[in-house]
Amino acid sequence: MTTVLELPDDELAELQKLTKKKDVGAALRTAMREYIRYAKRLQLKKLAGKVKMQDNWAELEKLELDSQYGRAGSR
Repeated sequence: MTTVLELPDDELAELQKLTKKKDVGAALRTAMREYIRYAKRLQLKKLAGKVKMQDNWAELEKLELDSQYGRAGSR
């Protein structure tokens, strides 16, 4: 997709320096990818303390090991 933008030269130069990209397009793509990753991390942080987890990892681990070695499970 093509988009035309007018961006200040000094900001583009700084972006290229920070991303270590010589090509302006590559610098913009890198910055966009990094921002998307950052925004997703912020969304995950908002979930902290809101997701209820089951503390059944030990049981699941035993079931996995039992099935891996062909042993009958505890159920």
